[in-house]
Order: sequence, then C-alpha cells, then structure tokens
Amino acid sequence: MKFFFDDDSFDGQLQRSVGKSDTGMANVGECLAVAEQITAGDRDSWHDAWSRFATALAHQANAAEAAGHRVSARDAYLRASEYHRQSFFFHREDLSAPVLQDAYHASVAAYRAALPLLGHPVRILEGDVPGYLHLPDDSGGPFPTLLHIGGYDGTAEELHCAAPPALDRGYAIAAIDGPGQGGVLYDQRVVMRPDWEHVVPGMFDAVAAHAEVDATRVVLVGRSFGGLVGPRGAAGEHRLAAMIVDPGQFDLGATMLSRLGELGGRVHDPAADAEYESLLQVPALQAFFAPRMSTHGVTTVRAYCEDMTRYSNAETAASITCPSYVADNETDLVSPGQGKVLFGHLTCPKEFRLFTKAEGADGHCEGMAPVIFWTAAFNWLDTTLGRPGTGG
Repeated sequence: MKFFFDDDSFDGQLQRSVGKSDTGMANVGECLAVAEQITAGDRDSWHDAWSRFATALAHQANAAEAAGHRVSARDAYLRASEYHRQSFFFHREDLSAPVLQDAYHASVAAYRAALPLLGHPVRILEGDVPGYLHLPDDSGGPFPTLLHIGGYDGTAEELHCAAPPALDRGYAIAAIDGPGQGGVLYDQRVVMRPDWEHVVPGMFDAVAAHAEVDATRVVLVGRSFGGLVGPRGAAGEHRLAAMIVDPGQFDLGATMLSRLGELGGRVHDPAADAEYESLLQVPALQAFFAPRMSTHGVTTVRAYCEDMTRYSNAETAASITCPSYVADNETDLVSPGQGKVLFGHLTCPKEFRLFTKAEGADGHCEGMAPVIFWTAAFNWLDTTLGRPGTGG
C-alpha cells in the first residue's frame, strides 16, 4: 500500500513512523509535513528533514517541561525520539559517522527525558542487557513480563510503542537491545550474531532478577529481524512462558540468496567476490547491503551473504517448548511465507495468524496498523497464560 512516496524504501520507513501514532510516538500530520520536505531517494534530504523537525520538537518539549506542562513535554519528547531515529535510518553503514552517532544519541536523550513524565515506573537497564523495564504500576507486582527484542535497525527506545498496549493489560515490558541492535551496536560495537540460543538466557536472567517480574511468566517477543533470532533464543531458554514472533522466519539467508540467482549459489566461493561487490553499484542494493555489512561486522558483500547462511531455525525450531504465536503478513516483502514454514517446524503448542491487507494490516510488521497485531497477540497471550478479563 503506497502512503506517500513512490520509492518503496522511503515509503515503508515513513509508514513505520506513522504506525506509531496510536501510541504517541508519532503524529500523521507531522510525518506528512516532514515527508513534504524530502526528495525521494535522497538519503541526505531524508536525514535533514527528520533531524530539523525532531530538533525543533525537542526544543518545544524542553520549553513545555520548564513551564510545567508535563503532558505536552512528554508527548513531544516521545515524538522527537522517534523522528531522530528516523533521521539516521539511511546512514547506518559507518558506525562512527557523526550523522549516525549524533542522531542516535539525540533519540536516546529525548526518550530518556520523557521517562519521568510517563506516569508509570520505568527502570533504565544498563550493562550487557541494556534497555528499559516498564511496570504497570508501583504495586511491586510481580507482573507477567514481555521480553521484547526488535529488528535489524531498531532500538530499545523505538520499542516503546509496545509499552502502552502491554501496560494497559497489566503486563510489564522489558524493551531490550541485543547484539547488533541499538546501543549494543552503536556504543558497545557488539555486532549481530546468529546463536541467540546463547543470548536470550542472559537476557532472561537480567530481566527476571527484578522483583517486580514474575519469572514464571516471561514472554519472549521478537518482531522484524527479532522474528528470526527470537526462535533461536527460545530454543535455548526453556523457562519462557510463551513466545510471540512477527513475522516468524525460518531461514532468511536462504531466502535472500535465492533472490541472487546463480550468484547466490557461489556464496562460499572467494572467486565470486568481485561479482558480489559489483552489486554495490546499484543504489538500491548499496542501501540494502552497506548497513547490514556494518551490523554484521564484515566488509564485503559476499562475507555478509555468507554470514547470513548461519541465520536459520532449521536445526533449532523443534527444540522450542513454550507455547508459540507465529504471525506473518500476506504482503510482507522481507520474508514472504517464512512464518508458515517456521510454524510447520514447531512441535510445541502453537498458533498461526496471517495478517491481511483487507483488515488494514498491510506490510511488514503490519505497517501502519500495529494495533491490529497487538490486539490479536495479546488476546492469544491472555488466554495462554490464563488471564481472562484483562481487557485485551
């Protein structure tokens, strides 16, 4: 579904922000105002337009807070955080570049300025498992808790959009950056890795160590690329009460290589390096591969593609024991049909949900209508955990 830009990549990312309007991290009118200032396909134009708007909004938030307008300040800080994140989306190939570092830290600063104004308890998580623990109230719990991981280019701050639907239903939520994500990548320089079966147990321990968290009801949620590494994590962590992935993914490396035709079959051949590097001459492919190479800590296209062959749930899916909710989307171009394949390999209690354009849930991670995903996922989760009447 086209929203504004003819350029699919620009339009998809614009929709990504618009979809956060339900939870206060964006405003449709503001997003369109920014889009009007962008030259489609021009990544510098994209950065400058979002950055200008975010900076002005952060100044408005500062003034509102100084004047005692806490709600206005909170709302503006949240939107400024999202817009700063958007500004560096097409500038992720150089982890040291000021255009990325400045925008990322501005996004974090705006988000953290909002935390005291949110109206519910929030803990900043530091160290090896950085992120935020949102609690429904100050009663002490313990609360059933989502352990939420995001995608390739997401941040723990962006995952705030999952907090309102969780908190409204009495769930705590830990929004976490893992290897290759957010601050773990941009600050700690820890790159992406496939073996999340060895990552999620440490995340579980860190989150469950908080007294407000019910360790018997921790639910792993993985969205976007988290729908690939999340199942790997669940295969190695049998204390989980449930898993939710959207879109579920089985073998993203195989899917990607199949799109390269004959060249994909030469991914392990060093003699193919030059041909792989030539892909960077195509602007759209340069925009695709360059940031992913940085995220994986490699310097050539073939090295990235070869590394992606390790990102599969083929050998681990059957080891998942917790009840699992696998989502997919009929118009998702990132991993078409992968959710159904993953679902077929699970041997645990499971449910599959295909989201559709007809219900307004068009695109990757349900595009501009994540409320449709969260409504369905929480209805399943409430039933699975035996929590009727929570308002799902």
